[in-house]
Amino acid sequence: MTRSYIPVPMEVRMNCARKIYGLILGLVALSAAVRSEAADWPMWRGDGHRSGAMAGSLATPLHRRWVVELPERSVAWPNEERLQFDASYEPVVVGTRLFLTSSVDGSLTAYDVRTGREAWRFYSDGPARLAPVAWNDRVYFGSDDGYLYCVEAATGRLLWKVRGAPKDRPDHRHLANNRIASYWPVRSGPVVADGTVYFAAGIWPTMGIFIHAVDARTGAIRWTNSNTNY
Repeated sequence: MTRSYIPVPMEVRMNCARKIYGLILGLVALSAAVRSEAADWPMWRGDGHRSGAMAGSLATPLHRRWVVELPERSVAWPNEERLQFDASYEPVVVGTRLFLTSSVDGSLTAYDVRTGREAWRFYSDGPARLAPVAWNDRVYFGSDDGYLYCVEAATGRLLWKVRGAPKDRPDHRHLANNRIASYWPVRSGPVVADGTVYFAAGIWPTMGIFIHAVDARTGAIRWTNSNTNY
């Protein structure tokens, strides 16, 4: 027996996505708050291995506790389906806090998973397109303004930021994806391992791609790979 598939237009898929994104915080809060013994979800897909699994279990039946309606994401490449890496919200959870970046206003927002109330919001100078990472008492995220940010998890206070491009290159900005962005945006989801944050800056090989390892406490650069260029 043959099967026929009907292609779904992009606008229909985006309309469905808007509804899903409007509920995502409530669903994450449900899974994070039902059982206190469940493990944290501090990075995209749970951990540095991107395993997509967590320890513990959820008590059933599940009940929705709250919903936060979110604006539609502002994707970098709206006309390129294969490049829409930033189409969805990607929350992380540590303890009773949920952290979420936004490509709409370049913010990192903390929510209380028990109530859904906003605890604080921090703004970068460009779209924040990928998931943050939480480690100890800090949260890290990258922005199209070319910086990796480290803020205090409890208050959102800026602790430090590191520019992804080398110091000998001027901090040039240009119109990119309908927004003002650095020539070397940080469009990599950071990873923390053994007290080190790993991230990359840059998109185009001709301009340079820079991979960094920085001290998670101080932001001091431990090493940089500027030779890969892809």
